[in-house]
Parts: sequence; structure tokens; C-alpha cells
Amino acid sequence: MTNNAPFEVLNTIRNDALALAEQGLTYATQSAGVKNIACVVNGINFYCDAQDVKEVSTCDNLMVVPQTKSWMRGLINSKGILYSVTDLSLFAGYGRATQAQRGHLLLLNDAGQQSALLVNRVIGFRYFEGAQEFDNLDEKHELLDGLSSYVDTGFHADGQDWFRLNISSILSSEQFREVQ
Repeated sequence: MTNNAPFEVLNTIRNDALALAEQGLTYATQSAGVKNIACVVNGINFYCDAQDVKEVSTCDNLMVVPQTKSWMRGLINSKGILYSVTDLSLFAGYGRATQAQRGHLLLLNDAGQQSALLVNRVIGFRYFEGAQEFDNLDEKHELLDGLSSYVDTGFHADGQDWFRLNISSILSSEQFREVQ
């Protein structure tokens, strides 16, 4: 393999794309699918539509709010906006709080509420085209516990199960809005 091999491959792809464009066709890539943000909560793989998340952040300077539910961990200030922080592990009923200093925040993209979900870890972008979609989520109900009503589909990909969190369903739920 020559030192120019990567550039030769890129040049071939470019030439192929130009030839397709002349025919009115386009090159399809993996990113042509729905972009999702994948995360881990209590060892379970979840994902949500990337459009539901404004930003991924660390959980620095968490201000605790007294006399709230255990899963309502407090408030953070991100770029001058206060976000309420919900520990998704405690909200789900897993009984084990996420360590705020080690966790990640999904700052949600909702004009009506400034909310953030605290998760153990954000993995990054995931695409599930061609993955095996679950036929029946009922058999996963016990694993998903309190989040089962907010999961609307799932996939088996790369030897792992992935569950889609419906963010709008979480934000509109009575349980989520009742913090005291």
C-alpha cells in the first residue's frame, strides 16, 4: 500500500460522486439515516432523536433544590439558561443515582421547558438502519422498569439491545412535571 492510498480512495469516491451527479443521482451514506444520540443509563443502552437534544454537557456546578423528588437532582446554568436536571436512573426507578461528576447531561431542545437528563454516559451518534428492530417490547418491560412507558421501539445492533426514548413523551408526562 502506498502512502497516497487514502487520497486515492477519496479521489475515487469523489469521481464516482461526480459521475452520479451528472446522471442526477446522489451517493447515499450512513449519515443519510436518522441521527440519534446514544447513551447508557444503569448499564442499559438508550438513544433518542438528535433533534431532541440541544447540547451534551458535563454536570458541573449542580445547585441542589430542596424538597423535591429524589430524581430531580437540581439546577445547572448553561450559557445563562437554568435547566432542571433529572437523574434518568432514579426517574426510571433503578434505585441507583448517577454520579453527577461522572455523568453527562442531555440538554433537551424544548422551547417550553428547560430540562436536562442526567445519564451515566453519552456514547455519541448512532444510526440503526438495517439493524434488527424488536417485534415486541413487552418482554423487555422488566429490564426497562420505569422507562418502559417512554420507550416506543428498540433495535438489536452490534450484539447489543438499544431502546429509543421518546423525549416528548417524557416531557409531557405527569410524573416528570411533578417534582415535589
